[in-house]
Amino acid sequence: MAEDKKPAEKKPAAPAEKRKPTAADLKAAAAQLEEQETGVRKNTLILRIIAFVLWALAAVAMYLPQIGDTNLPFGAVRMIFMNHITEGIVDIVVAGVLCVIAARLWVRANHIHPTKSHSPVIQFIWNQLGVILAGVIFAPLVIILLQKNDKLDEKTKKLLTAVLAVVFLAAAAGSADYHPTTQDKVDEVLAEAAEDGFGIHSDSTVYVTKYGYKHHYYEDCQALKNSNTVEAVTLQEAVEGHHSDVCSFCAKRAAEASGVIEGTDTIQDALEAAVEPAA
Repeated sequence: MAEDKKPAEKKPAAPAEKRKPTAADLKAAAAQLEEQETGVRKNTLILRIIAFVLWALAAVAMYLPQIGDTNLPFGAVRMIFMNHITEGIVDIVVAGVLCVIAARLWVRANHIHPTKSHSPVIQFIWNQLGVILAGVIFAPLVIILLQKNDKLDEKTKKLLTAVLAVVFLAAAAGSADYHPTTQDKVDEVLAEAAEDGFGIHSDSTVYVTKYGYKHHYYEDCQALKNSNTVEAVTLQEAVEGHHSDVCSFCAKRAAEASGVIEGTDTIQDALEAAVEPAA
């Protein structure tokens, strides 16, 4: 009788590799902790408004129409239709520069207060808005002017196509956020720094509220003053109960209490030291 074969034992799955926070994650986390430390919120709304104003000016440089009897030297499309090719090329370059400046301001704002959306699509649009708007600003010129305009000779069309391609690619490259972050990632950095560097562990007592999504290390946290539903649980229970985000007030207070911030040049250095402790 054939010997029964024992089923092969399944090897335990290898643990998932721990995600290393990026410089953008640390920068945003440090900025938010600094806000709590100083009590002054960084006004990223101003940066975003200036960015949109610059994008609007870039569109003006490309598409400003004839205004009455004035002959303003702006509007690449109008300049080219009037056979002012050099002026049109200058306007294209100006639009590209404005797009890049606007996008860098937008990225700077995102690296302080990133998007809180959990949707990958919204995250991509929010983080790469500069590239998207550069495409929106430059694409119509190719379609309207180069493809539909029969007044331009082939040599001029090739020249303008080359200029548009170079300026758009440069604007897109300068507008991209190569290290995007989100509020979820920032909260992960704060939580990991707290657990690894602030003496907070899975069985430590934390405090949560019925309707909140954050956990707090201190029962007297200022964010809990007006809540009547405070409950003491372990950190593991808080995470499992959809309270995985750490309160930034508590994170900053825990960092000071444990000495993580003391003796470092910046809060970002403290976070990096806590998230990646020396071996």
